[in-house]
Amino acid sequence: MSIAIKNLKKSFSFYALYLLSVSLVITVFFAFTSFSMNEVMLEKISENGRVETMCSAISVFLMVFVVFYMAYSNKFFLRRRTKELGIYALLGYRRTTILSMLTYENILICCGAFLVGVLLGALLHKGIVIGITVLLNLSIDSRAIPFFNLQAISKTAIFISIVVAVLGCSNGKFLLKTSLIDLVRFEKKAEPVMKFHPIPAMLGLIMIISGYGLALDIFRGNASLWLTVGFYPIGLLTMLLVVVGTVLLITFFLPYAMQKRKQNKRSFYNPVSIISVPNFIYRIRSNAKTLIMLTLLSAATLTVSSVMALTVYYPIAAVDRIAPSEFEFKIEMADQVDTVKRIINQTVPESEGLSFIQTDIYKVTSTANNLPAEYCLGTAKGDADNETILRESGFECISYSTYISLLEAQGKKNVVLDIPELADSECILTKYQPNSNGNSEVGNIYPLEINNDIVPVTVKATTLDNPISFANSIATLIVSDSLYHQIAAYAEPTTSVMSINGKAIEDNEELYTAISKTLNHSPYLQGHSHRIHELFWINSSTFLLIGFLVVLFFIASGSILYFNNVSAISDAKADYEMLIKMGYTDKQIKKIIRKQTFTFYTIPFVLGLLDCVFATVVYKIALMQNLLGNALAQYLPVILAIVLTVIIYLVYYFLTVFTCNKIIVKK
Repeated sequence: MSIAIKNLKKSFSFYALYLLSVSLVITVFFAFTSFSMNEVMLEKISENGRVETMCSAISVFLMVFVVFYMAYSNKFFLRRRTKELGIYALLGYRRTTILSMLTYENILICCGAFLVGVLLGALLHKGIVIGITVLLNLSIDSRAIPFFNLQAISKTAIFISIVVAVLGCSNGKFLLKTSLIDLVRFEKKAEPVMKFHPIPAMLGLIMIISGYGLALDIFRGNASLWLTVGFYPIGLLTMLLVVVGTVLLITFFLPYAMQKRKQNKRSFYNPVSIISVPNFIYRIRSNAKTLIMLTLLSAATLTVSSVMALTVYYPIAAVDRIAPSEFEFKIEMADQVDTVKRIINQTVPESEGLSFIQTDIYKVTSTANNLPAEYCLGTAKGDADNETILRESGFECISYSTYISLLEAQGKKNVVLDIPELADSECILTKYQPNSNGNSEVGNIYPLEINNDIVPVTVKATTLDNPISFANSIATLIVSDSLYHQIAAYAEPTTSVMSINGKAIEDNEELYTAISKTLNHSPYLQGHSHRIHELFWINSSTFLLIGFLVVLFFIASGSILYFNNVSAISDAKADYEMLIKMGYTDKQIKKIIRKQTFTFYTIPFVLGLLDCVFATVVYKIALMQNLLGNALAQYLPVILAIVLTVIIYLVYYFLTVFTCNKIIVKK
């Protein structure tokens, strides 16, 4: 025990990052455990036990991941101390005594990390509770939620005890299997001779390119293998090609490519490359498994974070199309409009500046042979309550002036500037979603049946800026005011919709609830802010729980890269000292260290990023409804997730370089 304490005091800087990373892991674990045991919060956000079930499933992943990470970190530190342990054995210490010393050290480190983790985890849990309360506008008595959850503390303590026991068994197995001479000479073990195999090297490159090619095949739409063969078979084949290709690429192609680079005398024979390239080839055998693991881990981390960000953001961005007005409802009774106006005046003191626009929609059929898909969609897609309501085929016509008025009331004045003027024989077709085959209806002529007459109209433009929600109108056709009045003269409106907009009624759930009650919870009532609030309500807990895993992935991948690079530099300390004696300057040594470290950070990040990009593309095209077209803005959260990952990797990279420089360069 005393030796363990002295070792920790003496090498505190050596253990500092290990202690910090373990503390962060326990912080995330304790915060998650506290949240999963927070009955007050779960009662508010969980429906039918959904969140509790997710907590149970994610808890298993968290525990497995924490054990894996701590076992890997322990292995790193054990390897760094094999010479020291061999000296203890030479001095007469029994292996059981050495094992006890290592166990005491792990207990002390885990106890320190546990105390820090519980404190920071309690703060993180409190912050999460406050954030969800504000985001979802929940009424929660924070005094009913203890700062320290005793059950969570007990569970975390028991779990850490199990982890310490697992580490003790692992250390015991290592000490029993390793001979005395191997302990002393463990760090000096020679790397196996690297044999270069061009066939598996090229096969790895071909497989990973083929996997990416299959991912891009999703762009072919209905002709894609993803649809003709099946999504899941092609998905499994793509994943298999990428994973196996990654293994072969790192194990065979990278050293093969570096060996070929040695043949380029101009780039190879310089003070930095002549050291870093052979060193990479020399170390790749033992580091291949770690690089493969880190690449797959980086790919998983980037993909999960990107998909999560896209899944959260995309439906919110699509609300502008799903529910473009702050309030919108189908007028089914004559007095509904006056009743709703009265409720608004009672609920909102300052109701000036509100826009009330009634849109009369006329259903018109067409005799054209090739009609757009929107013309005959079979059901009124809106809330789940009206999924089964049948919809008759036809264009739903509104006037050009009403269309402009609605867009301006909805705050889309920039869209109005790009809308062309319409002649009586022209129209604008509102698309439900962009055509997957790339064909446009612009220029198509659709003969409209109006009072037994045929009036042909030419599609002058198509738009994704629908002024009325899909619950109340699909296949909306904007026609000139003159043609609209001609249609209205011979028919009764199929639907009348009231659209209400204005700053004074935004984000008012109380008002939405009152209107919904007045309209007998009509499925045709839509609300822009309400839909956004609803999406946050449905998805917040899901993405919070997945977020715990993503944070752990970031901590683990960054820390493993740190430990791996520091270990490689430490093992080669004698080699660097020889370079210094040969005349290498501190600047050149630091450049070699930076280049070696950068290589081992770049490989998993770049390959993981490529996997993430192609996986996100497949997810977006195949599994998400395309309501926003190809606007770059919809990928903004993915870009932000990648930028955040880059920042985290850069922090770890500079920390690694700083530590390695400190080990080799004395000043």
